[in-house]
Amino acid sequence: MPFLPYFWLLFLRQQMNLFFRVYRKQAFSSLLIIGLAISFCPVAAQPCHLRISLITCGRGDDLYATFGHSAVRVVDSLNGGDYIFNYGTFDFDTPHFYWKFTRGKLMYSLSAQDFPSFLLGYREEKRSVTEQVLNLTCAEREAVWQFLQYNYLPQNRYYKYDFLFDNCSTRIRDIFTRIFGPSLTVSDIVPERDLSFRAVINSYLQYKPWEKLGINLMFGMSTDMAMNSSQIMFLPEYLMKGMDSSRVNGKPLVEKKEVLYDPGVSSDQSYPFYLHPLFWLTLVAVFVVFVSFSRQRNMTRRLTPWIERSLFFLTGLLGCFLLFMWFGTDHRVCRWNFNLLWACPFNFIFSFYVQKNTLWVKRYAILVIVFNLILLLSWFVLPQQLPLEVIPVLIALVICARNILHRPRLGW
Repeated sequence: MPFLPYFWLLFLRQQMNLFFRVYRKQAFSSLLIIGLAISFCPVAAQPCHLRISLITCGRGDDLYATFGHSAVRVVDSLNGGDYIFNYGTFDFDTPHFYWKFTRGKLMYSLSAQDFPSFLLGYREEKRSVTEQVLNLTCAEREAVWQFLQYNYLPQNRYYKYDFLFDNCSTRIRDIFTRIFGPSLTVSDIVPERDLSFRAVINSYLQYKPWEKLGINLMFGMSTDMAMNSSQIMFLPEYLMKGMDSSRVNGKPLVEKKEVLYDPGVSSDQSYPFYLHPLFWLTLVAVFVVFVSFSRQRNMTRRLTPWIERSLFFLTGLLGCFLLFMWFGTDHRVCRWNFNLLWACPFNFIFSFYVQKNTLWVKRYAILVIVFNLILLLSWFVLPQQLPLEVIPVLIALVICARNILHRPRLGW
């Protein structure tokens, strides 16, 4: 309104006259009135110069890229910066890299780079990139920015990677739970009741059956626990869904969602059944049964010793590896592994004595039969889900142990 500026000028003039008239007695009161008057004047708010986003990258062809990737983007309009903070960085030049990686002692780190270069790399790999701009106040944006800068300090950027509980996605999830505390709420994003870590991991590996078998052999009972909405965010895709369903003090956490790059085609392809491990292991079991019950005595004499030695040697070698992954590494997911009941490390030693007609060899064969039959009969009630490909191996072990048990005491 046009009369408002004139009103304030008259008011200020009256206060100044009053100040000089009663200089000593009324000075404080006059200054207080002037201060209050100024405080109620409309002042333009300074805009936030930071923008915080969650970046989610799609799956890739390589095993390490199968589960996607998450990072944090910070755009600083004050200095023109556009940064990406990435918790999934490791150095291939680390001394004894593969040994440290196997033992779970490889240190991952938080890295920072300019966002255009980061986006270009994922374009070249033909992996989708999605951005979720977060609906934060200026103070909250500044808190995230300060947290990332503090984490990026050389003494703070390194951490010991854990596939399920401490990775590039869980680190980002924990930023917001630490900053917002109980004011941050997340809706239930678990797609089905009692969904386990193993089940959701297997859904990502349906086109990588050999890798799927290897991972399921190594991962122990802890991966069969049911997940909650916080735990399932160890996967970038579910971290993105969690952000979509999150609220801070009742307001949605995500302000805007945009696909920055979409390759348009999926890298997943059908996998021929004859290349699946289940197909080949079933053939092995059928071959063992055929040779064991064949009426051609000469063929049985020639092949049976090699089949028995090879089967117990390989399962025992696998058992030694699984035992090492349990006790010799920091991988928590490899502990309490029920696969050791059939891939017993003692099979390795036993493989050198399978042709001996001694009492302890036959007693060991009885134990093999008992343990494997128990596994087969209790398949659906075990606290750990064993790979389906294990069933043909169990059958082959039982048949070989049965051959040893029924072998004549005086040899062939």
